[in-house]
This record gives sequence, C-alpha cells and structure tokens, in this order.
Amino acid sequence: LIDLLVVVLIIGILAAIALPQYEKAVEKSRAAESLLMLRSIAQANRVYFMTTGQYARDINDLDIEIPGTDSVHAGYNRKQTKYFDYGTVNASYPTTSIAVSNRLPMPDTPYWFTVFADKSGVYCKGISQKGKELCIGLSGGKQDGALYVIE
Repeated sequence: LIDLLVVVLIIGILAAIALPQYEKAVEKSRAAESLLMLRSIAQANRVYFMTTGQYARDINDLDIEIPGTDSVHAGYNRKQTKYFDYGTVNASYPTTSIAVSNRLPMPDTPYWFTVFADKSGVYCKGISQKGKELCIGLSGGKQDGALYVIE
C-alpha cells in the first residue's frame, strides 16, 4: 500500500510540473496561429490600400476569406473565432493599425493579449500578466514603450 501511495505521489508531482508547461505550449501555438492570420489580414489590407488609396476600416471589405462569425468591437466589424477576435482596426491605435488579433478573455485561461500590425511592424501587448509573458516570448523581449515588437 505504501508503494502504491508513493507511485501516486510521484505521478501527482510530475503532473503538477507538466501541466503548466503544456498549457504554455498550447497557448504559444494559438498565438502562432493568430500571428499567421494577422499577417494575412495586414497583407490583404496593404493590397486594399494599393487599390483604393486608403486602408480598410471594415474587415469585410478585404479580399480574403477569414473564418469565424461576424462581430463588432468598439464600433469596428470583426470576425470572431473560438479563441480570437480579428479585425483591421485596433481601437487603441485606430489611425495607424491595419490588422488586429485579440485573444478573447476566457474564464479558463490566464493568457490575454492583443497582437496588431501597423504600417511599420507587428506588436504585442499583454493585457494579463501571463499575456505579457507570452508577448515577451514572442518578441524576444524587444520593446517599444508598452508594446513588444514582434518583427
């Protein structure tokens, strides 16, 4: 019986160590998916700019198929998936942003962050502490004020 208790205790300790690392790896893969979609939206918005002379404020104006359901955030049309909210305008930087991806705050995840692109690069802003840590990892720690520079 003691041997069985020791085995259960060891498995419990290993699980306590492995689970946070697993969650972090899963969130990094979601962030990578978000960056891929963000770059696609930014590129489509650059094409829109070359065609019309201005950047799209409405994500539905872009010539790109974006998965998700229609939603509105801060008065701007967005596409919402299970984990992210995609759009062309970051409400915090409405005059310069050309693509945005917000991690939706969910009760089961401490990771909450925003990634957005403007004419000069891609930036990450951590809203929660874990979101900030994820942004630091994505950017290698390179900062521009409160933003982390991804590219």
